[in-house]
Amino acid sequence: MEENEKKISLKYYMPVLFIIVIIPLITYGKIIELPLEEANFWKGGTFHVDFFSYYKSTFLIITSCAALLSFAVLFLKHKLPVHNYREYYVPMILYSAFVIISTMLSPYRNVALLGFMDMFQGMSVLLCYILLTFIMMNIINSEKALKKIIYAFVLITAVVGFLGLSQYFGYDFFQTDFGKNLITPESLENSDFKFSFGKYTIYATMYNTNFVGSFSALVMPVCTFLFLHEHEKKKELMFFTAFILSYTTWLGCNSRAGYFGIMVAVFICVVLFIKLLREKFKKIIFLAIICTIIALVFNMASNGRVLRQFSRLSPLNEADKIKKIQQNTIVRFEEISVRNSKFTIRTSTEELIITAEDYELQFMDGNGKILKTQIDKNNVITFENKKYSGYIFSKAENSPFIRLSAYERPLRLYITEEGGIKVVSMNYKLAEPVLAPHISIFDGMETLASNRGYIWSRSIPMMKSTILIGYGPDNFCLMFPQEDYVGRFNTGKGMTNIVVDKPHNMYIQTAINTGVISMLSLMFMWGIYFVDSVRLFKGRELMSFSEYVGAGSFLGITAYLAAGLFNDSIVSVAPLFWIMLGLGIAVNKMIEIDNFANRC
Repeated sequence: MEENEKKISLKYYMPVLFIIVIIPLITYGKIIELPLEEANFWKGGTFHVDFFSYYKSTFLIITSCAALLSFAVLFLKHKLPVHNYREYYVPMILYSAFVIISTMLSPYRNVALLGFMDMFQGMSVLLCYILLTFIMMNIINSEKALKKIIYAFVLITAVVGFLGLSQYFGYDFFQTDFGKNLITPESLENSDFKFSFGKYTIYATMYNTNFVGSFSALVMPVCTFLFLHEHEKKKELMFFTAFILSYTTWLGCNSRAGYFGIMVAVFICVVLFIKLLREKFKKIIFLAIICTIIALVFNMASNGRVLRQFSRLSPLNEADKIKKIQQNTIVRFEEISVRNSKFTIRTSTEELIITAEDYELQFMDGNGKILKTQIDKNNVITFENKKYSGYIFSKAENSPFIRLSAYERPLRLYITEEGGIKVVSMNYKLAEPVLAPHISIFDGMETLASNRGYIWSRSIPMMKSTILIGYGPDNFCLMFPQEDYVGRFNTGKGMTNIVVDKPHNMYIQTAINTGVISMLSLMFMWGIYFVDSVRLFKGRELMSFSEYVGAGSFLGITAYLAAGLFNDSIVSVAPLFWIMLGLGIAVNKMIEIDNFANRC
């Protein structure tokens, strides 16, 4: 096998190297005309400009096909075999089958095929992820092949790190004239766009700071173990630099999901590699001192933002924050509905019923008693009854539009020609409120983990309908109960006008889009890899380059999966994870073969 490996030209690795080094960096404006089915679920009309996902998705599909072709050529030339990794192939095939079936049966098949706005993880992209893992499992069979891939990871880490450092300290490359021209097509030259990220955070080229957290959680353990292994000064300096850049990226992105992922990886590292940490004590102390200095510098520069973000990781602090919100909550919303041309808001303290006739509003309490109102010169309507002081209405004469503020939660209503009342949703369509099924344990905890409590409480019940077949890749936004105003109002005024386009949990995302069985298939595959890695590395004395890479990859994959409890899969980062997963599996098998050969 080693003899065949020497005959494999670098060109056969180029598609995978392109995916690792180039695709995460692709940032270029694309004006997209939204199909009606997407426009109905998107805030901002029928056109959207995407900088971070569309072209990444497109090039990923192209280069994944090229990678498959390269592997096929090597296989047909008998230079590379297809290894017998049945325990991994079965869940991979099962997941792929449910991706395809969910796409074919999706109520929004076009979205399932091509992907939803800003995500673009349709069927083809999801199958590319599995394909990349398969290729890596079979193409990595020597240290020489391994180094080609690992050095590519080191390179992308360095590029993202330098770009991220400039963003953190307010010198965003994409806000320079040259940077803007580089990522702006002619059709957008006259537009004055500006990304919504300021100083003291890092979004790099990955759409959102949270996804930078997933990226850095994935690569930082690998860079750490490369540095611990290396003794040659030049390479040691290179890996040290890569580690520092991965660390600054991780620290500066302010992603608590990324922080959590690395914390899990550190815990597992201490459990499995305590002997190694003792042997490399001097290097560990050196890294700890450097990291502490960098953290202090970042914290001082950002006026304490770093420490504040870490303090928010504490369950006690999170519980205290929720407790304070609950104490300051005046009412809980229990119903927001339209029935028999009546718009009803019911809270824990009162009920308000609104009707309209000839564009004139009438207000009643829960017993049908008419409420007296006051109207000022600006057509602002308030109530004489102090019990309803939390409500403010405004409506121009003979206008069908009504502006409502319910305990500072804004909502726009519309009087139909038939005298009924509709809600003007966040994407400017007329809709009726829904009372969505929810997990009651999150009642009063909707703000948990930056409002994830609300999103999870409404997303998990959706899984009852996707146990076997999902709604289709990237269909989450189209199936989420966007008009659930009771949940939105109870979460807070910041949630009233936001399109919930992702669940902020990679596992829920998979379960809803491609089905619970597909999610369990992936978890089974990841579980096999986790158990194999623990069994392989527990108490093991790491010696070779491959062993250090295998250990670092295992911790990086674990950190990414832990961050996935709070982050979604996104095309900016996910290809790197799937490539590293295939690499990790292949390295584990290489180590097992070496163990067997040594015993013989």
